[in-house]
Formats: sequence, C-alpha cells, structure tokens
Amino acid sequence: MDDFIKYNNEVEINQKDLFTIDKSWINRIKILAKKNHSGKYRTCIHKSEQDSLHEMLIVHTSGAYVRPHKHRTNSESLQIIEGDATAIIFNNDGSINQAFKVGAPDSNNTFYYKMDNNIFHMLLIASNFLVFKETTKGPFNRNNTIFPKWAPNDSNRIEVEHYIKHVESLLVNII
Repeated sequence: MDDFIKYNNEVEINQKDLFTIDKSWINRIKILAKKNHSGKYRTCIHKSEQDSLHEMLIVHTSGAYVRPHKHRTNSESLQIIEGDATAIIFNNDGSINQAFKVGAPDSNNTFYYKMDNNIFHMLLIASNFLVFKETTKGPFNRNNTIFPKWAPNDSNRIEVEHYIKHVESLLVNII
C-alpha cells in the first residue's frame, strides 16, 4: 500500500499514476468500512486535496449515517456500483423536496445522478453495503460543506436514530 497515503481510518489517497479498481479492491474497502465505527471508507482516486477533479470510491455500511449536507460551490455526481439506498433532497427548512431509490445498474433504480451545489441531501443505506463513485471538483475545502441545524451530527447515536426514523416516516408518503 505504498502507493496510498492513509489520511485517517476512513480515507486513503491514491498516489499511483495509473489506478485500477477490481472486485478485490471493493471487497477490501468493504471490510475496512465494516471495521470503522462510522461504517464508512473511501479511496480517493485523485492524489491530493488540491487536485481540480476529485473522484472517490466510497463504501457505506447499512449502519452508516450520512448527515444531510450541501456544498456551497461544488456540484457532485454519484454512480452506484453495488447496493441500494434512498437519495433524499431537502428544502432549506428540512422538509423533503424529493426522494428516489438508487442502486446498481442491474437494478430498476437510478444508478447515476448529478446534483448542483446548494442542495441539502443525504443517503439512507438499505443494503448491507452501498458502493459508489463520487465525482466533484476540487480543491477540497471543508468550509464549503454546510450541515443544517435541523439534522443531528453523529455524536449522539440516539438523536441520529430518532432523526432517521423521522425521515423514514416522511418517506412513506413520497416513495
């Protein structure tokens, strides 16, 4: 793994000039996601936070919480490789604007979407693992990600569980 910089327990950053992904790579990062308290792991395919294009192979387990958030300046696209989830788009007040099922290309669900900036969104993972490729522009600036006050951070698991149940109850009438 000399060709990667281990950023933290959830992130590794590619340093190869040619990067390839196969099933064994996906299986490895699924194991790493499962070991993490957050249930998440990502391989940054780009080499630096300063790169102008950021591509990431990301795994979330069924227990992972994707806190609603939006990006001030960046659009993003997601391509689902494996698993199922619900993508949720929120209005600024926390009400649900839109929701749709996402899944692998062989499912009947949306397997690719692109979203403009300044749109609150989250994923609710429905399968054991959700594996997807995310693409956005760089450089990465943590201050460009905005988290709303109406959604809890991940520090209190009970608050997160209540929030997820609340969102799921709202989805009953939407999808």
